[in-house]
Formats: sequence, structure tokens, C-alpha cells
Amino acid sequence: MNVRFVEEIGECEKLWEEFSPHLSIFDEWDFRFSFLEFYKYNIYFVLLEEENQNVGLLPLWYIPEKNKYFWMGDIGDGFDWQEENSFWVKDEKYLKTLIDSCPKSTVLTSLKESVCGFLGEDGRLSKANPKQILSLDGISSVEDFLMTVNKKLRQNLRRDKKRVDEVNPEIVFDHFEDFGALVKFNSDKFLDSPFKDERMVKTFNLIIENGKNGVKYKSRMISVKVDGEIVGVDLNFICGDVYYTMLCGNDTEKCPGIGHYLTMLDIEDALSLGVKLIDFAESDEGSYKEKLFKTISQFALAT
Repeated sequence: MNVRFVEEIGECEKLWEEFSPHLSIFDEWDFRFSFLEFYKYNIYFVLLEEENQNVGLLPLWYIPEKNKYFWMGDIGDGFDWQEENSFWVKDEKYLKTLIDSCPKSTVLTSLKESVCGFLGEDGRLSKANPKQILSLDGISSVEDFLMTVNKKLRQNLRRDKKRVDEVNPEIVFDHFEDFGALVKFNSDKFLDSPFKDERMVKTFNLIIENGKNGVKYKSRMISVKVDGEIVGVDLNFICGDVYYTMLCGNDTEKCPGIGHYLTMLDIEDALSLGVKLIDFAESDEGSYKEKLFKTISQFALAT
């Protein structure tokens, strides 16, 4: 058994394509590489070899200001930009060796529960923020979805939809220039907004452009205007049969209820596109999304 650390980008891309299961948008090179393009951290892929065959891979990079290794594309800011992570091996017998080959001070976030079983009671494993999903099996309308939540929530959602509908909103699709409004909403609302860093803005501009130009995922944007002024923007992506609601920004003071309204627009849009699942991304434990959607556990491993 041999462990090799690969840093040349061309070889890293080939290894990525060899090992990636391509099960989600986070498994796609074009999505992850967008972060590398602007953050420019040194990639550090851990490659496990046996008898001249590649048998395991951990696609990492090193962030010097944190003195730690993370998944390539995870900038270590606590927002966990890369979800649904797993350990890439050709056979499960290589899992332990691959993990033991991690450099010291490696942080692997947003691990799927299904890939952590072999770690057992390993003290390096901890619970991470969960994520929420909505299967569209048996759902053919927003009204069908509303009937899956409790009565009080259902009333709140219907109330918010009515409040926004009463101001005659204009719904606009794929006007990607509205990303700037999303960034402003987010930056103005949150002191720790990641979009106060221009690198993150450029990263998602590139992700959007890639998704408009024939990569394995498609960019989608929903904007809501009232009296000609943008009051909410959702940036979504479609990859395979999954609709990802990845970023949002809105003005709840000018348009109360706009958050729930956009969520229902997302569901309506996903249904119109014929996807099977909506991924509502991870959230803090105990968030309101846990009351609306199925919650999936995630884990983190720190060496």
C-alpha cells in the first residue's frame, strides 16, 4: 500500500473524475473548481495506491491562515459550502487506511451518515449541522406540500403567500444579473455574511456562468419584484433529478412573508421541471426548516 499526495491540478482533475460518484452538484469538478479559481489555496489530494492501482482518494486543500486541511472548496468559515461528502474508495476495505493517511489538522465536514458507520465510536467524529430535503414523490402542487406540515405552519405559509400576492408581485426567472441584489440583501442582513468577501461573490458568479453553459448542472434564479423593486432572490441549481436551493436574499421589511413565498415558488418551480427531490441545504440545528422538511443528519471528522 502506498500513499501519495498530489498537488498538480491536471492530475487532480483526472483523479476527481476517476473517483467522483457524481451523485450531487458537490461531486462535480466544475462546481468545486470555481472555489479554487478565486481562493487559490494549494490543493492536496490524498491518493491511496495498491499494486499500481488507484484505490482511494480524499480531495483536500490547505488553508494557511487556519493551518488546516479541508475538502477542496470548503473555506473553513463554518458555512460548509461542500455538502454530502463521502470517502472515495474502490473497496470499503481501504476506508480505514485512507482516513489514517490524512495529514494532521484535517477537518472533513458535512459527511453523509451512511459513510460513517465504519468509524463506530471514533472520538474524532462529531455531529455536524443537519440538512433538509423534500421528496416530491406524491406531491404534485404546493398545496400538496402544505398538507404535509402541521396546521399552524400551514396557516402561516398560506398567510404569507396571500400577503405577497396582494401586492401584485412580478416573478422573474433566470435574470442572473439579480445576483448582485441577493449579495446586497445578504451582506446588509448578516454581520458575518460570506459575501462581504469579494472572492465568494466571484466564485458564485463563476458557478452561475458555468451552469448557464452546458456543465453537469444548470443555474436557476427566481426574483420577486414589487412596484419594480427587487424584494427577494433565490439562486438555485438543478443537477440530475435534484433541485438545490443554495442561496437566498430578501427584504422582509419591505415585503413581509417574502421568505416563505420564495420557498413555495421554489417548490412550484421544481415541480414544473420534473425533478424528484429538493435539497434545501444544511442549516443550524433547530432551525425552522426542520419543521417544514425532512432532516438528514451530517457528521464531521477532525484529525
